[in-house]
Amino acid sequence: MKAIVNLHPVLTQELFQKIGYSSTDYSFEYDLPYRSVPLFAESITGKEHIQTQFLLRDDLNVWNSEIHNLRFKREIVIQNPAHLFGVSGIAGQSAEIGVAVVWASKPSSQRGIFVGESFDIHTTKREFTVSGEFPAGLLRERFQLTTILYLKKQGTFNEEERHLAQKPGVLLGDLGTTIFHLSGKGSIFPIFSYKENGPLWRVECNWGDPRTDPFDDENVRIILNENHPDYRFLESTDRKKLSPLMKEIIASAIQIIIEKAASEVPLQDIMEGTDVERGSVCMAIQYFIQTFELDTSSSENLAFSLRTYLDRKMGGFL
Repeated sequence: MKAIVNLHPVLTQELFQKIGYSSTDYSFEYDLPYRSVPLFAESITGKEHIQTQFLLRDDLNVWNSEIHNLRFKREIVIQNPAHLFGVSGIAGQSAEIGVAVVWASKPSSQRGIFVGESFDIHTTKREFTVSGEFPAGLLRERFQLTTILYLKKQGTFNEEERHLAQKPGVLLGDLGTTIFHLSGKGSIFPIFSYKENGPLWRVECNWGDPRTDPFDDENVRIILNENHPDYRFLESTDRKKLSPLMKEIIASAIQIIIEKAASEVPLQDIMEGTDVERGSVCMAIQYFIQTFELDTSSSENLAFSLRTYLDRKMGGFL
């Protein structure tokens, strides 16, 4: 398990409860001549899963990340900000804490930060806003937004506060990450199509440690081969359902992923979440097993229960 050592106090679950934190969902819009148009974030799974994941939807079917900008806005509420300051907090009594959103888009190899409002121990305001704008062409496929608290100004310290963060810009708290997909069917299972020589499909498991490495397309992916003569059979005539061939591929791929991870980490640890990080490959496997009601007692039972689930579901995308 990856060890993260903080040299100064950061936001803990106990402190998180004390400050009375809440937030609005991210809102999005883009510009057309003479007006701004909202985009809507639709939950991919219909429930909270590994990390919160959404698909951005434009009712006009116009927005394209290559030719349109994208603006976002979010408000957070901190009912009791005073708990963040002083000896038992995360910043000195005369310090200033800022709100920001860190963003990253792996497919475009881009990342950055949008700085929002800030507050100190005397601030009476309880709602703080952070917003940003992505120019056209910057984002591809998907991106993630992480709301954070950081030290904006250190102020002056008394002797009892020497253990607190003193360098402006240092991270004081992570308030959660949300992933937004820009296009596609909104599958939480990374599926890509390439033109290559070889079989119709393959699955790649590129993780180093499934307990900590994230369940994303860098570590897990299904590759479909557009050059294969059977590729045309992958698309169902009913766009709301999976084709029989696609269901077989997904069932086989999930079994490969589960059995490979289980060969590296005891299945009991995966199911109990022992040393397993949120958003990791193991957490995704735990979700698959629990949600799909999979029987992992043998390879045969796993294969049978996977297909039973997919047949019962009758197609929607994972």
